[in-house]
Amino acid sequence: MRKAQAWTAVLAVIGAPLLPAAEAKAESYVFNPRKTEVRFSYAIGFTVQHGRFSQVEGTLRYDERAPERSEVFAKIATASVETGQPIVDDELKGVNFFNSKASPLLTFRSRSVVPVTPNTAKIAGDITVNNITKPVTLDVTLTPYDDPALKHSADNKKFLAKTVISRAAFRMESYPDMVGDEISIEIHAVARPAR
Repeated sequence: MRKAQAWTAVLAVIGAPLLPAAEAKAESYVFNPRKTEVRFSYAIGFTVQHGRFSQVEGTLRYDERAPERSEVFAKIATASVETGQPIVDDELKGVNFFNSKASPLLTFRSRSVVPVTPNTAKIAGDITVNNITKPVTLDVTLTPYDDPALKHSADNKKFLAKTVISRAAFRMESYPDMVGDEISIEIHAVARPAR
């Protein structure tokens, strides 16, 4: 009896490393609307025009132990575009550019995540502008965000994503002699746990 018990104990010790570890679950986060904006820039003549979208919503499902399983979704109100110049803002909201009335949302949905370093990854997904969907890859950095001025910020994440798109690919072809085709986009977000 004692030998049987001893063998059972030995097999338990040997077999323990072979048992599957408890699978980690992805954590759900939402973008803090007060700490999130999408910035963009493009060439106009010999200068660079900067702007932003102030109304951004997004979600992040992040699996720290298997980041390739993570998912990102973001939607942006095109009418929230701001450049500091009302005339330019009205033009960007109009039919020649973001066409805010017919296409009120600009969206991004991830399809795959390829980790590069512990804090960076390339996220491939689909971006939809003017109801046209194209593939795009974001260069993403995800780091802890802890702001002493904000209560309950210890578990937050700072999400930064960068990419470049062609405006002509989304039917924004006006003023080709004045405005460059490439638009640089940056998503600056603070993601807080969804509770």
